[in-house]
Amino acid sequence: MKNVLLIVNPRAGKTKAKTSLFDIVNILSEHDMRVTVEITRYSGHARDIAREVTDDYQLVACVGGDGTLNEVIGGVIESGKNIPIGYIPAGSTNDFATTLKLSKDIKQAARDVADGIERCIDVGKFDNKYFTYIASFGAFTKSSYSAPQSMKNALGHLAYVLQGIQDIPSIRAERASITDKHGKVYDDDFIFGAIANSTSVGGIISFKETLVSMNDGKFELILIRKPKNIAELNKIINALMTQKYECDEIIFTAVDSVNVAFMNPVTWSLDGERADTDGTVSITNIKNAVTMILPRSAETTALLNNECNC
Repeated sequence: MKNVLLIVNPRAGKTKAKTSLFDIVNILSEHDMRVTVEITRYSGHARDIAREVTDDYQLVACVGGDGTLNEVIGGVIESGKNIPIGYIPAGSTNDFATTLKLSKDIKQAARDVADGIERCIDVGKFDNKYFTYIASFGAFTKSSYSAPQSMKNALGHLAYVLQGIQDIPSIRAERASITDKHGKVYDDDFIFGAIANSTSVGGIISFKETLVSMNDGKFELILIRKPKNIAELNKIINALMTQKYECDEIIFTAVDSVNVAFMNPVTWSLDGERADTDGTVSITNIKNAVTMILPRSAETTALLNNECNC
């Protein structure tokens, strides 16, 4: 019998995690798993729990949103143990779950954790913090962490859209210099920037699956320059809607590490959670950092290599 540590965020996604807890435990138990449940009580608690995981457990699973998964992955890495991680998405948007095509049905997601396959994924390191699928700054970034939990629970993804609309009047360009490990420098005024390992960013920006791999040791870097006129703004909007980023206003490339320097302190979003900086930050891809349990479908694992060499 496999021992499973199940970390549950009871406030995620209209409290779906809390109301579905019995069904999740029952499904895992039916698959010969002995489940220990830990309920999170404060921000960062999932990380604290995962950091203290012992060798008695063969699997760490979490129920919540991408923020909960972020904490669990960070905690497991900090624990120094290579324990597989299962994700039962129950948040409001679940960008990372969308990328991996995890089931939106909690019961099915639990079954997929119980009988899925192991695959390694890359994880980002943001100075001394970790992120699973995105570090971003600028336009709409604030909405990912400032939308009230009550609004997220009531409106789901619409909460992020409404919050983003409220942020439009305050959007300003940030002067930044981004340098990759080969010395290539991107220096300009940017209204948005992201280092991503996902096909979906808040439902606002999407990348084609052919452009993204979850364990190739690289991130997708997207930078949107400040538009100088309406024509440039329209080109940016068209590029985002069509997922065709070949225009002068947008930089889109693959990187494995970057150093970012701003003229002023800047607030970032890491998987939807706020991260304040003094204006400089080093971001690195940690290739095959953790093992995740994914459904046994070719479509789900199309963004991943078949071999798991964590």
